[in-house]
Amino acid sequence: MDSKKYQVNKVNAYNGWDPLKQVILGNVFTPEFFEDIGDTKLRDLLQKILYETQEDLDDIQKLLEDMGVDVVRMPANNINPMGTSRDAYTSFTEFTAAEGRHGQARGIPKPCLTPRDDFLTLGDKILYTTHMWNDFVDDTNKIFNPAILDLVFQDAVQAHKSGIITEPPLKPTGHSPQFADKSHHWGFWAPAVHRVGNRLIIDEEDWSNLSEFLLNRYPEYEGANVAIGGHNDGSMNLPRPGLVVCGDWMGPEDFKDTLPGWDVCVISTPNQMASDWGPWCEEKILTDGRWWHPEAKENPELVKYVDTWLNKWVGQAEESIFEVNMLAVNPEVSLSMNYQPEVHAALKKHGVEGVYCRFRHRNFWDGGLHCLTLDTYREGGMQDYFK
Repeated sequence: MDSKKYQVNKVNAYNGWDPLKQVILGNVFTPEFFEDIGDTKLRDLLQKILYETQEDLDDIQKLLEDMGVDVVRMPANNINPMGTSRDAYTSFTEFTAAEGRHGQARGIPKPCLTPRDDFLTLGDKILYTTHMWNDFVDDTNKIFNPAILDLVFQDAVQAHKSGIITEPPLKPTGHSPQFADKSHHWGFWAPAVHRVGNRLIIDEEDWSNLSEFLLNRYPEYEGANVAIGGHNDGSMNLPRPGLVVCGDWMGPEDFKDTLPGWDVCVISTPNQMASDWGPWCEEKILTDGRWWHPEAKENPELVKYVDTWLNKWVGQAEESIFEVNMLAVNPEVSLSMNYQPEVHAALKKHGVEGVYCRFRHRNFWDGGLHCLTLDTYREGGMQDYFK
């Protein structure tokens, strides 16, 4: 399926459930990227992962378009979330030639599959919440019109490079190994923020002053804080006003101040691996629980290759509950990747139809439907859901 080739020029989204009119959908490398891998068994398996991922993404695109949603695809073979051509690689050989001896040390960067990790639609702006690609904002191939982008940390990074400031604006809590890398101090994961009209639910488990930072920058919003784990679209979802779906490490008490009076559906028996749960328990020692593929146990070369070259493509799949990672098309319809009885019952109780999509390699990419998409335009405007 051909990707559409136009910019995102107009933005409007104050929550995650108003009628969806435009969405960005992620993409991956084309199977030809691995054509020059010498090990034919490994090559075929890697190409199959990419082919099936593209096929499932195309099906998701068609489903959304059939529902009247305009779908903009991230470019294939690209590692830059701004969608520029200078970071596109067409083959493994091209990548290693371009990166030289540094290529294996850092591995192949993840393709632009999960735009939700780096971008947050807030009203009429799209916030870019990390900093590493800010040097590419003038590239004409990007899919974002500069007028709608807010490069949150660009000024701070430039001031730091010039010696004007020495400390990054965010203060890490320091509990996570990722913060040993100072580059993480200049940005935050976009899924740390949930939009609820004029209120932002802001996760401060990773950044102790993230709420203060955001509310100072965007004073039109109120704030309510939680501490779930930073990447909280894998922990909670708000399919429509009045309903929270969350993992079993949370409960109604966690939302009594942030979402007072809302119905909280706790998934007590997450079915995240479906029928593959048994093999996963047996085989996750091979991958430290980061990813799973049905052929990993029988193909040690795959495990070795992923650990060496594709370590940034995978996440920590054993922690993910993909049933929570939903995308609401409107208050009456939510898309999800896996049928889960408790979630389905809660949606039905609140008049929401659950529509289920196939994404066969979600446990390889560690990405749910919410991660794969970025809602750029929804009907409606800012409301107060708490008066």
